[in-house]
Amino acid sequence: VVSEDPLVLEEAEFGFPAGVEIESATDARVAIQMIKKQVPDVLVVDIQTGSAGGFSLAKEMRQYLGSKDVPILMLLERSQDAWLAGQAGAARHRVKPLKTSDLVADVLELATT
Repeated sequence: VVSEDPLVLEEAEFGFPAGVEIESATDARVAIQMIKKQVPDVLVVDIQTGSAGGFSLAKEMRQYLGSKDVPILMLLERSQDAWLAGQAGAARHRVKPLKTSDLVADVLELATT
């Protein structure tokens, strides 16, 4: 989960069932270094992710061979950015604020497809 939003990070930390491992970063550059070390099953990217931004992170992530098939759930500030999320490679998007149950359901579904 990559977000500067403390609420999103809190929802991710406490919303998932036991056994689901969540790693988080507040900055896109940090997230890229994390992805290089261990490819996640699903990447949740908030459009607000510090230095590089969510769209840049999603595009850059696609450059790494090991992470090309990783589904991305992009969290948007407004629905008008849905097209941009698709262009950045997001498999799905949600507009904030979002319910924790929706975040969890989306991530678990993306992880199993």
